[in-house]
Amino acid sequence: HVGGENPDHSVPLPLPSSVKKEKPSDPVEWTVMDVVDYFTEAGFAEQASAFQEQEIDGKSLLLMQRTDVLTGLSIRLGPALKIYEYHIKVLQQTASSHLS
Repeated sequence: HVGGENPDHSVPLPLPSSVKKEKPSDPVEWTVMDVVDYFTEAGFAEQASAFQEQEIDGKSLLLMQRTDVLTGLSIRLGPALKIYEYHIKVLQQTASSHLS
């Protein structure tokens, strides 16, 4: 028997968030996969893989500048702008308010 499928197929699939442990509320502690999950859940599944390729974890994410997102990730400009403005920037603001 190859693969780790759940042998019990009668159970409806729960939402992904209930399967794996919740990612830490503080983005600084996120792993690369937490970052990928975050952007996948935010509707950027296609772009999330770019963060994985570049090995961007939570700490890296919080250090990213606008130009990093727009030019460093090989993401199309439209999604990159939204990812930066509505997600990374917001996370950076919340993270910096934790520090102060």
